[in-house]
Amino acid sequence: MRSIFKSTRDFEAWMRKRTDVSGRLLKKKHREMGSTKAFPFLRATFYRWAEQWPQVCPRLAEREEDVLLAVGDLHVENFGVWRDSRQRLVWGINDFDDACELPFTSDLVRLAASAALAAEAAEVHVSAKWVCAVILEGYRTGLRTEGKPILLSDRRHAALVKLTRDTQEDPKTFWKKKLDAHDNPKIDAAELPKGLEDMFRASFPPGADLAFRAQKSPGGLGSLGRRRFTAVENPKNGVRNGREAKALVPSALYWWTGQEHMPSQTATLLQHAVRDPDPHFQVHDSWLVRQLAPDIAKIEMPKSARDKRLVLAPALLRLMGRETANIHLGSRSRDALETLLKGLDRDEQWFATATEGMAACTRKDHAEWARHYND
Repeated sequence: MRSIFKSTRDFEAWMRKRTDVSGRLLKKKHREMGSTKAFPFLRATFYRWAEQWPQVCPRLAEREEDVLLAVGDLHVENFGVWRDSRQRLVWGINDFDDACELPFTSDLVRLAASAALAAEAAEVHVSAKWVCAVILEGYRTGLRTEGKPILLSDRRHAALVKLTRDTQEDPKTFWKKKLDAHDNPKIDAAELPKGLEDMFRASFPPGADLAFRAQKSPGGLGSLGRRRFTAVENPKNGVRNGREAKALVPSALYWWTGQEHMPSQTATLLQHAVRDPDPHFQVHDSWLVRQLAPDIAKIEMPKSARDKRLVLAPALLRLMGRETANIHLGSRSRDALETLLKGLDRDEQWFATATEGMAACTRKDHAEWARHYND
């Protein structure tokens, strides 16, 4: 197997051919990858997952009947809250940059591996078998109900309501950070990439008075290095309205498989998934545009074994499994997916074995990267 360093160099060279990349932000990403925990490394390296998946889990990777339009870069911090067109709070997967054709089992195994690594980072001792059982329980529930959006107003999701309570940022603090002149300097519309001003304006009411900014210190890990810009409408009645644009490239899977001309599958996946869409989320040929707002909550995983939220972790993992089913049901019927699962169930350990194998590869790569980076 190639080294993590060669894979990273090759993937980043491929990405540079498709979009402008900030070397400064890539260095920041590399530092984060060299942190003391393997979980951030997993989040930052879907390209490595695409490379290792067929080698570590050949039996699952070779099941052509399992291939559908998958999330790809799925992990436990790839979930959040948005408001639908009726202003209802919806919870679910919120990042589809790496949407691609993979066996549905890849999404499940990556989600479980991320949960296991996040638990390690928090020094919480759980078995891969337990994590997989809980996620699969939620996934099967999603299939049985033939997919349903997960609403915070639904009383059946009490754990989700508790976890999202008070996660919204204070509006003044939020906008002070987003409008900071150092990290988010103002730019003229002419300094935006070609076509982006029109994309921004299409997402605001006609005639909106907009100011544009370049993001110098964006968050995230998987897409860190790609350019991001912000458009903020000058406040009316003290309320601000903002959008963020992020450069979009095709999934890292197409780098590994040599499919040079494959376009991004993000828009296609979102069109078919069973969910209440975010009305402000737009996908263009080379840009993603989404809303910026302090009330778009994100649940971060517990950081230590003393975190009181741990008691709600099983319910959260079940819902993650259920939301994953919502995505997969856009490509396959309930009956088809249930039949595929029954075929896998002949080996009761398939899920835990694959999760342990992929988590072990991630730990090994992270240790090698951290050792080299720190030296």
